[in-house]
Amino acid sequence: MDTLVNRYTHRECGREPVSIESSSKETLIGTAAGLQAVAGGRAIPDSLAGYAELCDDLSQASPLVPAGSAERPGVALGKVLGALHALRGEPSAVRVIERAAHELCACGLFDRVMLSLVRGSTWLPQARYAYGSSGRVHRELTLPDDLAIPLASPLLEAEVVRRRLPALVENAETESRLYRPLIERTGITQFVVAPVVAESSVIALLHGEIVAGGRSLTTIDRDLLRMFSDGVGVMYERACLAERIELQRAAVAEAFGAAADFLQQMDARPPMAFTGPVLRAAQAVDRDRPAVEARAASRLTRLTAREREVLALLSSGATNSQLADRLTVAESTVKSHVKHILHKLGARNRAEAIACYMRETRGDERRPR
Repeated sequence: MDTLVNRYTHRECGREPVSIESSSKETLIGTAAGLQAVAGGRAIPDSLAGYAELCDDLSQASPLVPAGSAERPGVALGKVLGALHALRGEPSAVRVIERAAHELCACGLFDRVMLSLVRGSTWLPQARYAYGSSGRVHRELTLPDDLAIPLASPLLEAEVVRRRLPALVENAETESRLYRPLIERTGITQFVVAPVVAESSVIALLHGEIVAGGRSLTTIDRDLLRMFSDGVGVMYERACLAERIELQRAAVAEAFGAAADFLQQMDARPPMAFTGPVLRAAQAVDRDRPAVEARAASRLTRLTAREREVLALLSSGATNSQLADRLTVAESTVKSHVKHILHKLGARNRAEAIACYMRETRGDERRPR
């Protein structure tokens, strides 16, 4: 589905993590309550992540409903969970949405499923899939690329997107809130529709129909579609996160590779030869360094042994109170030592005195023993 891939960029992946609004949370609680009949009394999840985990656990369990059971809601629930499990391993966020309608149709819950994208306030129908008599799913109808329907009141899908809740249409001919050109093109007579919500936005719509057997759609079908679309939203978010992590990993690897190449090139270059003003400046620094170190050393000789000890502790970052504890003297005595040190060194503050001490220390380390 090249059109879908081109439109369905990863720009949406940079949003903040999803938050469950009150209406969405009520949706989850109502849907999860239906799971308890086959979930062994497990607690109702209070988040999309917990909901997806419950769906996955149940989909991997032994048959949810005994073979031949006449309890259709239980069988239908197993189909929804199976379709969600088929999508669970999809690593691409684009493919999660692209495959959602196909897997929902393949599980046999609906005869036809239409996939639409939602971009802001625009509804973009993409394609409709059908479950054929051969037991295979095929794309029955591909809708025009330029079919863009504004999501404005009183359109039913606009209400679905605004409230983020599913809807059931029992008779499309008498429902006045439908987009008539699309109804006429697809021949829909009854359907359920649910939004796919991911990262706090509606990103797609799923329409489900039943044609064969003459069975009418019910609120159970609506709620099952809602369950499936909620699970698709969670899987989309997880795929987006995996893609972002992979992009960051690639960017870090590229940065490290570039740094390694740069260092290798620097090692291969011959030593830089300084000429002109740069050379003269470097020579002046080398020429003046012994005199500067000598002046610093001569100033330090003015200090008493105790004052040199205090200065050494100051250079280690000790405070007055710490110096007093270390030297077992009063803090006022430490302040007096510091005052004498600054005066003898001609330093305006402690930082200058410490710099003088550090220069002499480095000079002692460089001198041959």
